[in-house]
Amino acid sequence: MERDQTAGSVLASTQINLHYKTRKKNNELIKTGEPLQIKTEYKIYRCHKCLQISDKLFVQVLSGTEVLHETRFKCAGCNIRLKHTNIHSLKFAICPRCKSKQFEKTKELVLWN
Repeated sequence: MERDQTAGSVLASTQINLHYKTRKKNNELIKTGEPLQIKTEYKIYRCHKCLQISDKLFVQVLSGTEVLHETRFKCAGCNIRLKHTNIHSLKFAICPRCKSKQFEKTKELVLWN
């Protein structure tokens, strides 16, 4: 679910836990005086080297239609950039908790064995 909010309301919110670097960048952009919108959404990312998946809070800062900032993520193990993926199209992945390689996909649910 995507949320579209003003920059000030996101920074003041106790429910949205921004990464400290994202918070710092947003504070810098607010100081420019432009009216900013922030879109936040949890997305699924996958490392294409080790195949682990993780959910991350994606933040996009906009001024009108211009994108001023987007969060980007790196794999904690491989240190390469994670790529956004569609969980419904995954055929193989590694569980981030138990590191299981047994991935079962049913018609409606995605399950780990």
